[in-house]
Amino acid sequence: MRQLVDVAEIGELIVRMARVTDEGDVEDYADLMAADTSWQMPGGDAVVGRDKVIASARERRAGGLTGPGANTRHLVSMLSVSVEGDRASARSSWQYFSQTTTSPTLSAIGSYADDFARTSEGWRFTGRVATIG
Repeated sequence: MRQLVDVAEIGELIVRMARVTDEGDVEDYADLMAADTSWQMPGGDAVVGRDKVIASARERRAGGLTGPGANTRHLVSMLSVSVEGDRASARSSWQYFSQTTTSPTLSAIGSYADDFARTSEGWRFTGRVATIG
């Protein structure tokens, strides 16, 4: 039973990350990540540390790529989660749509490879590698 709850909580965390990326405040990322998280966007180097990951998200928002008013949407599907004690990993597929309020356009598609740790506050991201294709 615990495994089913863990899988559901991790799936919800992945969905919350997509929603924060599209609709939430940048500061909301902090609630989803461990302090030592590592984040790698397609074509980029890994960014290590929650504060640096949040700074990177601010840059993408400043460029109009994500966030409120950017008219974008991340859809996540084909989720597969593996839990071992207080650690977990997940693989999923993502689609990135732009121009969602006028002429929704599929702009990119790819995969996420995520890692998680169970903390006193619940499951948190410890790493993500996003790839295109």
